[in-house]
Amino acid sequence: MTTSLLMSMFSNMTQPRQALPKTAAEMLEHDYQSDKRSTHRRAAIERLFIQITDCTNADKIGTTVSCHSSQLSASGMTISTDVHIPAGSLIDLWVSISALPGKFFLSADVRWSSLTDNGLYQLGVEFIDGDATDTTAWRALHA
Repeated sequence: MTTSLLMSMFSNMTQPRQALPKTAAEMLEHDYQSDKRSTHRRAAIERLFIQITDCTNADKIGTTVSCHSSQLSASGMTISTDVHIPAGSLIDLWVSISALPGKFFLSADVRWSSLTDNGLYQLGVEFIDGDATDTTAWRALHA
């Protein structure tokens, strides 16, 4: 009985393995190549605050939301939040990078918004240049 068990284990080892899931970095690199984004994204969970400055839902203007990033790039980021912020909204962001002191102040346009399976919203934002923002420093950090 032991011999047959060992033989079955050995035969399973000699069969081809199933493809392993891609790492987050490999998936991001694939996304970067396939969708031809202008800047490279990287996975990063950083804490940030958003204030809605313009929105089709006037009741949301001035609302401040605590949330976190899931992907960062020189030109934008993906954000997870429990508040729906529709595409086309303008937001101000205060982003803390855990490895750096201080915060970055950025302005952005919400390019897309979708509800995820876990009940959170994912937002894709593109940064807007502004005199009072840290956009130049942000881009230099992520270049």
